[in-house]
Amino acid sequence: LQIGKFYLPYRGGIESIAQALSEGLANAGMDLTVMCSMEKRWSTLKREVEGVRIVKVPQFGVIATHPITPTWPDVYKDLAQEADLIHIHCPNPLAELSFLMAPKNCPVVITYYSDVAQHRWLLPLYYPLQKMFLRAVDRIIVPTVNHIRYGNGLQDMQDKCTLIPFGLDASTLEKTCISNVLSKELQSKYGPYAFFLGRLVPYKGLEYLIEAMRDVNHNLIIAGDGPERGKLEALVAQYQLKDKIHFLGSVENQELFKALYHACQMVVLPSITAVENFGMIQLEAMCASKPVITTDLKSGVPIVGEPGRTNLIVPPRNSELLSEAINYLFNNPIEAKRMGTMGHQRFENMYTLEKMIQGHISLYTELIHQFRLERGLEVRHNTPVIPFPQSPLSAVDKKKKAA
Repeated sequence: LQIGKFYLPYRGGIESIAQALSEGLANAGMDLTVMCSMEKRWSTLKREVEGVRIVKVPQFGVIATHPITPTWPDVYKDLAQEADLIHIHCPNPLAELSFLMAPKNCPVVITYYSDVAQHRWLLPLYYPLQKMFLRAVDRIIVPTVNHIRYGNGLQDMQDKCTLIPFGLDASTLEKTCISNVLSKELQSKYGPYAFFLGRLVPYKGLEYLIEAMRDVNHNLIIAGDGPERGKLEALVAQYQLKDKIHFLGSVENQELFKALYHACQMVVLPSITAVENFGMIQLEAMCASKPVITTDLKSGVPIVGEPGRTNLIVPPRNSELLSEAINYLFNNPIEAKRMGTMGHQRFENMYTLEKMIQGHISLYTELIHQFRLERGLEVRHNTPVIPFPQSPLSAVDKKKKAA
C-alpha cells in the first residue's frame, strides 16, 4: 500500500516519484494499491492505471496545502488490513496520524522528502506527532545523506535510515528524430543558452537568476509556469532583458521537453531555501549529459551531483557569483561538455529508475521477511532477501574520519 497526498494526474515532485515507483513496482509483479486524496471536491474514486490500483478519498478543501479528508482514517484502516507492507510518502500529517491510530499489522516504511518548511505556525502542533510517527515506523528512506544531516529529528534515527536515491526513466530524455530537429531549431533561434525548468514560485530564486543574466551575453530559457510569472516578466522588462530571457510556459510536448535539454549549454537551479530538497531537474540534466549550476542549500540539492565534476555550486541569493558560474560554462565549452559527460556517468551509476525500483524491492523483501520471522508467520521464499547496508550517515562519517 503506497500512501501520498495526491497522485496522477496531479503533478508535483513527490507525486512524480511516487508514480514512477508505483508503476515500476507493478511492472516488477507486485500487487500494489495507491491511497491518496482527490484533487478536487469529488466523491471517492477507484480505478487502475498502469497496473496500479488507485483509491482516491474525497476532500472538502485544503488547509496549509493539506487536503481535508474526514473519511481518510477509515479508508486507511480498511486498506492497511489487506497490505503486506505500507509505504507512506512524507510529510503527510493526516496519513501519519491515521497510522498511529490504527493497529499495526505489517511493516511500515516511509520516504522522508523534506521537513515542513511552509506554514511554520503549525509546527508546534506537528512536531510531537512527527516524533511519535518516526519512532513507530520500521524504516526511513532518504534520497541523500543530507536529508539525515538536516532533517528534523533524523539525526537521532540514522540507524533506522536507508539511502535509496531517487531515479529517473532514461527514456524520457532519449533522443528521437523529432527532438533532434527541434534541438537544431532551438539552437538556431537562441544560440547557446542556459536552461531552467520548474514551477515559477518564490523558493526557486529566479529573480536572482534574472539579475545574474544582466552580466551574461547569452540567452536564458525559462520553462514552466506558476504564480510568480507576472512578477518575473516585469523584472525582465525592468532590466531590459527581453531579448535575452525567454519564457516558454508549461512544456507539455515530450519531444520539445527532450530538445530543450539536449540543445542547452547548461541547466541552472537557483533555489534559495531548503524547500528545494532534491531537484529532479538535476537528474534530467545529467541524463542529457549537461552540466548543472545550483546553490549551496541545507538540503540534498548540493550533493545530487558531484561539485566540481558534474556541477558548480554557488551561494543562494548571490547573483554575482551565479553570473560568474554561468559565464564560466559558456566560455569553456570543452569543460562544460566534460562535466556533462561525468554527470551522465553519475546518473547511470546512481539515479536510474531501475536502481530505485530494485532498492525498494530489496528493502521491502527484507522488512516483510523480518516481520514474519518475528511473529512466527509463514516465510515466503519466492523473493530473495538482499541485505541492506548500514546507516548511510555513519558510513560516510567513518570515511571522513579515516581520511
